[in-house]
Amino acid sequence: MQNRDDHEFRTRTVIYNMLITRKYNVKSCDEIINCGESFLTHKNGNTTDKIYIFFPQNSSKVGVLAIRQYIKDMQSANTERAIIVVKEEITAFAKQIFTETKQIIEYFKENEILIDITQHILVPKHELLDEEEKKELLSVYNIKELNLPKILGSDPVSKYFGARKGQVFKITRNSESSGKTVYYRVVV
Repeated sequence: MQNRDDHEFRTRTVIYNMLITRKYNVKSCDEIINCGESFLTHKNGNTTDKIYIFFPQNSSKVGVLAIRQYIKDMQSANTERAIIVVKEEITAFAKQIFTETKQIIEYFKENEILIDITQHILVPKHELLDEEEKKELLSVYNIKELNLPKILGSDPVSKYFGARKGQVFKITRNSESSGKTVYYRVVV
């Protein structure tokens, strides 16, 4: 069985990599490892696009009171986005609050992010296209968004990138026989 401190270190390291991938301003992994129960940062070049990271310290299920407190913290920091990393689970009533708030709250169970899936040898390179790149792609191929192959928003890679419905992934696969192949998937 893995040591509790090892789990937390590995989880926080993956969160650091996730924030870097999403282009958030984090100077070093130590900022995340040593931040305690919460961490607030913003996108590179955009101080208004902020994200809060919460690491509840209790080992039981995270409930309504904790989620409401996190939402208050988000409101006072004027941020619309948060990630909550839980050791066990979030109660069903607490999950209900996610649908009742305008904030975008993602959550991961610690065991889901013990490894960085984007670094796994079997996971091809994924990149989220911005709106301009998406429009250009649809124009070049003269297709509509609904004609693209799909990827679920609940897919682990979609969750890692914080992808929202309608965003498009560019997926680059390496092949010994055909070199590099590029695919596109729209998040549903």
